[in-house]
Amino acid sequence: MLVRLRPVVRATRTADGLHLRGWASSCTITGGSGLWELWRRLEPRLSEGVAPESLGVPEGTAPAVRAAVETILDQLRDHDMLVSMPEPWGAGGPAPDVAAWLESVAADPVDAWRRLRAGVVTMTGNGLLADAAVRSAEAVGLRVHRAAGPSDELLLSTGTLVVQAGSGAEAGYVLPAREGFTSFNTEVINRIAARLGLTGDPGEVLAALVGAAAVHRLTCAVTGLADAPEQDHGFPVVLVARTGPLRSAYHPLLTGPPRPFSLDALTDRELGPVETPELGPLPQVPVNLALSGDALGIGTTADEARLRAALNAIKCDGVLGVDDLHARGAALRLAARYVPGEPAEPGEWTTGRTARRWWKALTLRFGRPAVVDVRKLAEDAYRAEVRQGQRVLAWAVEVTAADAVAFAALAAAAHAQAGRDGTAHVQGFGPDEDKLQRALELLPGVRVSPLSLDPELTAAGLVAYTVDER
Repeated sequence: MLVRLRPVVRATRTADGLHLRGWASSCTITGGSGLWELWRRLEPRLSEGVAPESLGVPEGTAPAVRAAVETILDQLRDHDMLVSMPEPWGAGGPAPDVAAWLESVAADPVDAWRRLRAGVVTMTGNGLLADAAVRSAEAVGLRVHRAAGPSDELLLSTGTLVVQAGSGAEAGYVLPAREGFTSFNTEVINRIAARLGLTGDPGEVLAALVGAAAVHRLTCAVTGLADAPEQDHGFPVVLVARTGPLRSAYHPLLTGPPRPFSLDALTDRELGPVETPELGPLPQVPVNLALSGDALGIGTTADEARLRAALNAIKCDGVLGVDDLHARGAALRLAARYVPGEPAEPGEWTTGRTARRWWKALTLRFGRPAVVDVRKLAEDAYRAEVRQGQRVLAWAVEVTAADAVAFAALAAAAHAQAGRDGTAHVQGFGPDEDKLQRALELLPGVRVSPLSLDPELTAAGLVAYTVDER
């Protein structure tokens, strides 16, 4: 057994050391220009292979050189740039390029090769896509059984592992490997095809990319190798390929049980159900604005505006939120909008700095001759309405009068800034949210109920409530 440098590792000289790049990580080692010369001597030996007991620094080596070599070896180990390999592969080993790939990425290349050779891959499909997948599988060294399918959809299976792929003339997809044929149902497949606009048959180039990618995903699943890059949202990822120019990238698929809310997954450009919120040509001072389709989002930050634009763009019979507390709060505010309440004292909001800021933005910066009506609905619940004549420009329900005026004035200023008509509303979400909701749910006639959502929105972590009729 020999310890070898993975074939994928590359080094670049720096002003005071070297930079190493591997399959999935990189590191920079500093300590002087002599590190590069030391690397040039180490690299040939490590590439050929060194017995584990010889992987060290010879006795009598100068302390500075010993420290430098140990530092390099430690970094190579820490960043998985060394691999243990028999020498040579032996009879029945992979082709040179396949061997180099396994040595570059597998923890145990020999075991990974055994797994690849242990089973037979069944290819079900027709046309150029299936042809390309068969060629790729055979090039890797897989044993292939080809079966005609009822459609041009491509299915690759070995044992219980299945990979599904499909392609039109301009776009194609490859699903992650899963256990069993029912992992992704017809509804999910049809949704992907519709979002990507799959029509027509792929040309040879796109078919080759999608077919090879399908084989790669199955190969990674069989050998236990990393497939898609790490995704912090936790959704399965689909490889999407397109022409003009030819390209491919991984995209999240909203399916399965609910996960923590991810705006990026919900508004993914390829597979998300909501148009990606854009700041575009909208003015961004003093309020941040974003558009998701025609839906306007308002916020004090760009991220907040993008989130609200996405939520406003979703067609739903209820009120949406990114979790139960958020959605319930939105519904309770809507239910309490027309509760009469008692007039609040001006001093309860005129001293609020944020309320004054947005009121000045509306009346001075945008020149709107507005008035505000503030009502106390309960001990910890106030409603503010900003009006221009008989028209309500904006409203808000919050835990204090100052907060209610601040959010109502912010919403009205945002509409003025965007040149929008209609009545604006922005929901606050601060540390006193629980207190506000407890106060609102005790008001006469204020009732809300949970609402079931489409499975795709549920998977995204969204929650909805409806306002019950009085």
